Amino acid sequence: MRFSAGSSSFGAWRPCQATPIAFYTGRFSTEDHSRAVDGISASVRRFYERKEKFRIFHGSTNSTRHAAKGNRMVDSSSLSHVLKVDMERKTATVEPNVPMDRLVEETLKYGLVPSVVMEFPARFKHGFFNRTFNSVEMVLANGDVVTCPEKEKSDLFHGAAGACGTMGVTTLVELQLREAKKYVETTYHPVSSMTEAIKKIEEVTADPNLDYVDGVLYSKHQGAIVTGRLTDIPGASVPIQRFSDSKQ
Repeated sequence: MRFSAGSSSFGAWRPCQATPIAFYTGRFSTEDHSRAVDGISASVRRFYERKEKFRIFHGSTNSTRHAAKGNRMVDSSSLSHVLKVDMERKTATVEPNVPMDRLVEETLKYGLVPSVVMEFPARFKHGFFNRTFNSVEMVLANGDVVTCPEKEKSDLFHGAAGACGTMGVTTLVELQLREAKKYVETTYHPVSSMTEAIKKIEEVTADPNLDYVDGVLYSKHQGAIVTGRLTDIPGASVPIQRFSDSKQ
């Protein structure tokens, strides 16, 4: 693959229309969520009282073992809904099994997008995805349900990320959103060595006008650093590349 120096293109989000309401609540209500969490809490408490080990089934697994349901299993796989998008506070209240594409699809309806989207690397600005959380709801090992804001229960808040259920069963998060734009302008910067790639990354991550930075090396002597910025106005001479079968 060849790149010309500083070559650019535009990737288009799905078009969105802002609405006058302050927040969005889906068909799965907060009451439905509370009932589901009560069931998980009761299951965990029974295992705790019997001093029995259990595994968590959430529909997918980090383990190489087969994640089959059984008698010693706490099932959280139904927690897969976006409960609310708050346009005023720019936050989303989301259950833990919501796929990223569905989360983005929901928030774009209200002119917002998560601060960190996995396919658009913005960690140099906002940190890892969990650093965009305001709070985490979880079921502890004794069955208690707690909500953990960063400043009030910081040990649980920070410990929940990547703990694979050892700190508790995560059941809900509130995460930060940002204003979406119609396009992401991407620029490909060719590099010919690891040293050049590192230098270019240090340069572009210091640019406050950029929103995304990614990079790939195809060999020892060929690669590219890719930068992106959100914009509503595409350049006249820059081609627009659309994704997700968007026709608009």
